[in-house]
Amino acid sequence: MRRLQHRVGRRGIALLVFAGIDIALAIRLATAANDATDFYAWLWVLTPLAALWAGVAVICLVGALRGTDRVAFAAAIGVKVLWCTLYLCGWVIGQVPDGWVSAAVWGGFAVIVWLIAGWPEPVNGKGRPAWTPPLD
Repeated sequence: MRRLQHRVGRRGIALLVFAGIDIALAIRLATAANDATDFYAWLWVLTPLAALWAGVAVICLVGALRGTDRVAFAAAIGVKVLWCTLYLCGWVIGQVPDGWVSAAVWGGFAVIVWLIAGWPEPVNGKGRPAWTPPLD
C-alpha cells in the first residue's frame, strides 16, 4: 500500500476509491433487473448507465496512475451530479419515492469529490510527498 500511495499520492488514492465505487455501481446496473427498484424501473435504460459508470471508473483509474487527474475528477464529479439529478427528478415527478434522500447523498458525495479535487498534494521541504517515508 505504501508503494501505491507513494506512486499516486492521496488524490490518486481517492481516485482509485472512486473508481472502485463506480465499477461496483456499474456491475450492479449491468446485472440488475429493470424493476429491481423504483428508481431502476423509472430509468429503464440500465445498460447505457452501467457503461457510463464503468467508463468513469476507467477514467479515474487512468487519472490516478498517470498523475494528470483533472479530467478524472471532473468525470467523477459529473457522474455523481447526474445520479443526484436523476434521483431528484424521479422524486419530483413522483416516480421515485424518497428519491430526495438519495439525491442528497449523491449530491453530498459530489461535493466531497469536488473538495478533494481542489486539495494540493502535501509536500515536505525537499519537494517529496510529506506522507512518504524517506527513501534514503
